[in-house]
Amino acid sequence: MEENKKSSNNKILIIALTVLLFALIGYTFYNNNDHKEAVKFLQDEKEQIIGNLTAMEEKYDIAIAQNTSLSDSLTIEKDKIVSFKDSVKSLKKINSNTLRRYRNQLANLEATNERLLIEVDSLRLFNNLLTEEKDSINSQLEVQTNYNDTLVAQNMELARKVEIGGAINVENVKVTAMKMRSNGKYTETNKAQKTDAIKVNFRLLENEIATPGDKEAYIVLRNPKGQVINAKGTFMLIDGTESKYTDQTIVNYENANLDVVMLVERKGEKYEKGTYPIEVYVDGKLVGGARLELSDSFLGL
Repeated sequence: MEENKKSSNNKILIIALTVLLFALIGYTFYNNNDHKEAVKFLQDEKEQIIGNLTAMEEKYDIAIAQNTSLSDSLTIEKDKIVSFKDSVKSLKKINSNTLRRYRNQLANLEATNERLLIEVDSLRLFNNLLTEEKDSINSQLEVQTNYNDTLVAQNMELARKVEIGGAINVENVKVTAMKMRSNGKYTETNKAQKTDAIKVNFRLLENEIATPGDKEAYIVLRNPKGQVINAKGTFMLIDGTESKYTDQTIVNYENANLDVVMLVERKGEKYEKGTYPIEVYVDGKLVGGARLELSDSFLGL
């Protein structure tokens, strides 16, 4: 009787252990499935973050290629995105805290991305408006230029003033060889051996929109070999280079025609036969020129 009772208790214990084992197996299986789903969710979130970063990176590439004033700022932000994406890709273990931190960082980058791209769009719109306005102005200028070609001399002069702006030009550049007589007065000559000085005349033209006041005028006289004669020093050209000059004067220009006379006296060797080119500069800009032809004397006369 007692043995039957022990046998019955053993069976009950085995059954209870079996039920407990299956329950434990079921619980483990359930938890394992939950873990796999959690891991898959976190992995999907990671891939979504990487996808968002890649999309932002592509938008930055397009914006940078437009070469606006924001290109440097866009490049800096793109580098941040690339660095952050590499960090996310290299992450081996993912948990909710890490994912939350990355989500916050992604939100900050997206906010910056949206702000910068709005600025890029505004700049692009502004540049397009400027381009349209420039094209319109250029078109109007072209029409005006073509029209000016058919106008009378007075309108052509106005077009010339508009073209040259405030620059001062010269006309009537005249170069004359001079010989000194026994009474100390100069007379004209065309003989090289008799030339004691060279007189240069030119006229500064009227320009109502030019800035009045003192203007530096330079003349550069060269011999037939191309060398500057009687160089007194150097002056600065408008392109920033320097040039030797033969003579210089300062004239008071009051926006009206102004005649200027400069005299270059011979120093040292006499002039030789040939062509002597001369250039006239005002405030460093070449504004005119002429040539002087000197011939040999006949029998020293």
